[in-house]
Amino acid sequence: MKQFIHAAVLLAAAIAARGANADEIRTCDFAVKARCASGDARVTLADGVVKRIEVNVFWCGLPGHPGYTCTIDSSRGDADSTWSEDAGATVIGNTSPWTTALPDRVKVTVGQDIALDLKEAQSLGRCGAGAELPQTIVIPAQKGACRVRLPPP
Repeated sequence: MKQFIHAAVLLAAAIAARGANADEIRTCDFAVKARCASGDARVTLADGVVKRIEVNVFWCGLPGHPGYTCTIDSSRGDADSTWSEDAGATVIGNTSPWTTALPDRVKVTVGQDIALDLKEAQSLGRCGAGAELPQTIVIPAQKGACRVRLPPP
């Protein structure tokens, strides 16, 4: 019985230690009915440091036609991106941009809210015809809808 108690204590300690270092996932959804756009954003943090970002945007198609999507899915250390820090923000660069003469990067700022600045992210190569990435997405600290700024129509 004593061995069972020791094993249970060790298991509980291992679970507690693992929980203390667990990744934090912040996510939100959005829908902009006037522009027929919707999507979601997800940021994974490890001890407050950005580890992964995922952005999915769906734009409605013409009546009777499928819509168009835009995606960003990048993890720290993957071969498709470069990660750096700049003035308190994580900058994620695409290593194979559609237009090599232009920047293709996302700036992620972590505070109470998480802000994704997509103004320098190229939509070409990530989006179907007629679709674009938002200019900014803010994931609120409290559960709720993303705050999104779309490019001008």
